[in-house]
Amino acid sequence: MIKRRRTRKVRVGNLFIGGDAPILIQSMVKIPTRNTRKVLSQIKRLEKCGCEAIRLAIVNDEDISSLKKIKSSVKIPLIADIQFQTSLAVKAISAGADKVRLNPGNMEKKGLKEIAHLAGERKIPLRIGANSGSIKRIEKKGITFSLVKLVDDWRKFFEDIGFFDLVISLKTPEVKSTIESYRLMASRCNYPFHLGITEAGRGREAVVKSSLGIGVLLQEGIGDTIRVSLTESPEEEVRVAQEVLQALGIRFFHPEIISCPTCGRCEIDLPKIVKEFERRLFSLSLITYHLPLKIAIMGCVVNGPGEARQADIGIAGGKKSGLLFKKGKPIRKVKEEKLVKELLREIKATHKIKVTT
Repeated sequence: MIKRRRTRKVRVGNLFIGGDAPILIQSMVKIPTRNTRKVLSQIKRLEKCGCEAIRLAIVNDEDISSLKKIKSSVKIPLIADIQFQTSLAVKAISAGADKVRLNPGNMEKKGLKEIAHLAGERKIPLRIGANSGSIKRIEKKGITFSLVKLVDDWRKFFEDIGFFDLVISLKTPEVKSTIESYRLMASRCNYPFHLGITEAGRGREAVVKSSLGIGVLLQEGIGDTIRVSLTESPEEEVRVAQEVLQALGIRFFHPEIISCPTCGRCEIDLPKIVKEFERRLFSLSLITYHLPLKIAIMGCVVNGPGEARQADIGIAGGKKSGLLFKKGKPIRKVKEEKLVKELLREIKATHKIKVTT
């Protein structure tokens, strides 16, 4: 079990960040907020794939007007992302934002005090922080120290004016400096952290960078809400975030399929079987949806059932056939063409899965 860092707890809409609350997954709408109908459509898709909080860029009064309409149409917490103009943050709070993301370094202190006062009245949190690109002067001790010092100074500013419902972020495009920054900040305060590798890019490289940076910190118990920042659809950001949390055993979103890479010992068409099994499994409705369920699909007796003993259920390939097993114990032999069907049947019977209508 991962022992999470003890933090303060803040409310975001009908959810919480920090404390004993589950690590929250968020993403960001990737079209202008003023396009109300398109934004609502994207939010609905994000809700469906498991996003739990959504950030919206607010750049003008038209966006504020749209934020009001969106807020009245959805239940998911909405986070207003504000840069430069403190007046927009004040308006966003009045329009119903459940949380405001600020980069205090590009705002006036007088306006920040007004934001904190109104946020305190409405009992909504502020996310404060900076990306490495926000650092105007890098200290001799390096980028990590410079980033932490910058954000820590702003943390103290808000504390001095009596505002404590803070979420902190310190993101860079680099895995090493991001991890070091959060570690250092964790030693200085007990506020919840928003994790991410900023400007990670797209494709395999971006997924690897984000998974490593976020994953290492989560394994150390650091982090209370995450956003995987990809130059791709926001739905993909959510899916990657879910996989990171599930890989660490923190939260569960779907059954886990483990399968061997195959070799010369394999005498069944394992890639075809795995692909077909995935397609059919994920068309099912799982009553045990958020509970761990590990399914092994192995090419031969070397990898299963012995090496797949940790799996709840699985198959081990033979010559044009496979051995069905549970917790490493054999059940029966099945012909290759019936492996997927029989494995699904056994899963449905054992783990209370029903077919959707």
